[in-house]
Amino acid sequence: MPKRRDLLKAMTVASVAAEPLPAARDTIYIPERHAERDRSRILDFLEAYSFAMLITANGGIRTTNVPTLLYRSDTGWGTLWWHIAKSNPQNAAFDGVSECVAVFHGPHGYISPNWYDTANAVPTWNFAVVHASGIPRRVDDDAAFAASLERLIRQNEANYGGGDKWSYSKLPESYLKGMRQGIVAYEMKIDRIEAKFKLGQERSAADRAGVLRNLKQARQPKSLLELTEEYYALLK
Repeated sequence: MPKRRDLLKAMTVASVAAEPLPAARDTIYIPERHAERDRSRILDFLEAYSFAMLITANGGIRTTNVPTLLYRSDTGWGTLWWHIAKSNPQNAAFDGVSECVAVFHGPHGYISPNWYDTANAVPTWNFAVVHASGIPRRVDDDAAFAASLERLIRQNEANYGGGDKWSYSKLPESYLKGMRQGIVAYEMKIDRIEAKFKLGQERSAADRAGVLRNLKQARQPKSLLELTEEYYALLK
């Protein structure tokens, strides 16, 4: 029986031989079998999993996690909108000329080889992710800032907060303007999309059926509710 390190070495060599190296500008490695190119599916994904990680390298690598708003367009990929705290050092990286990568993560999870019909298989982790690249530009128009902020809140409140139980418009304008003075808004035309849907779609029909069957009963990562409950318990 070969040693584990020899087996891993052989797997690595086979992987390198089978897949081409990504181009220098790529921000993520995507084998062809996991490349997603359907425009509607990708745009829907950006809206469904709109909490993104903003990554910049100007002046050192920095990341900020933010809710985003997608403005679709008839051509291209549209425009992303977000805001961050005025005190956030990453504002310096959003200088109007430097690129940013917004990473949108969907669900992910462990896949056991025990779930496959195929005998020779190894464990893996399935996931879906989209990288949206462009050059963020600051929004200085306060009316435009306020309109996008209201749309972001209204959209998420409708989807997750209980619908019409709370209205953003009921807050005093003086209060809202004061809040806006503590944050900075940005728009980023999406120049490039890289979408990787690694969901085992290349496997046999029997293997895919096994994945679906077992995911329905598999232990999943902690939900926000579970994590929050545990964390609050530590505060008592």
